[in-house]
Amino acid sequence: MRAAPFAVAIVIPALLLFGPIPSRRSDPAAAETARIRTHLATVERALRARDVTHLTPAQRAARARNLDVLHQYWTTGVFPTNTDFPGERMPYFIDRYGVRCAMAYLIEQSGRGDLVTRVAATNNNARIRELKGDPELVAWLDENGLTAAEAARIQPSYGGPPPQPLPPPPASAGYKATTTASVGLNATALILNSTHAGLSPRLSGALGILTGMSGVAAGVPNFDERGQRRTLGYVNAGIGAMSMVLGAYRLAARPRLASAAIVAPWVNQRGVPGLSLTVRF
Repeated sequence: MRAAPFAVAIVIPALLLFGPIPSRRSDPAAAETARIRTHLATVERALRARDVTHLTPAQRAARARNLDVLHQYWTTGVFPTNTDFPGERMPYFIDRYGVRCAMAYLIEQSGRGDLVTRVAATNNNARIRELKGDPELVAWLDENGLTAAEAARIQPSYGGPPPQPLPPPPASAGYKATTTASVGLNATALILNSTHAGLSPRLSGALGILTGMSGVAAGVPNFDERGQRRTLGYVNAGIGAMSMVLGAYRLAARPRLASAAIVAPWVNQRGVPGLSLTVRF
């Protein structure tokens, strides 16, 4: 009576071969936009809560109008981009794409686009506290019921582009040669153990275990490396582990009449691609 076939499936996610897949959650631009929105929303609430009974009716009306414009500005969520100061937070009146900062937007919406253009041309990265000596700006703040300190709170700074990471070091020629030899030996052991190519189960199984152990030993120490060395380490350890499993099975299992090895694409429930190796005995 022929025994039912037995199958072993081994899956190697692409994560092991190529490293982690970047997540959209780590998008620095989105994080910067969220930070500025939170800042401006907090400032708006604080300014609306201020006692302004000392202001004239015209100043109170202008102040309320500007706070409404500020609310519309931060809810829209289009802010200047710091393209010139890596690793620093820097104010911009107008960025290189023409986007206005919160204070520039308020001033422009009040009809004083000329004032915005002049400040951007002469002091584009200045903080409001540095512009206290500008008579036109001081007059605008007074007319609109805002103090210089409040304007300084409204004006955010923008994070600079992140510094470029250093490229990962390439794997040495010696390690590439070692990996090629190790993978070749393990691939040979996999073939022998999956096809029963004329060798006794003990010999092919022992060969699979020994070569697999060498592959794992050569690969695991490189999991914490970067670039090609880490990738080759994962390849070495992954194929070595498969060789060990099949070798151990060959030593323990009875001979089968037929066997086959199938390599196929594989995708997990989260959509992460990889490879699957199915061996039937």
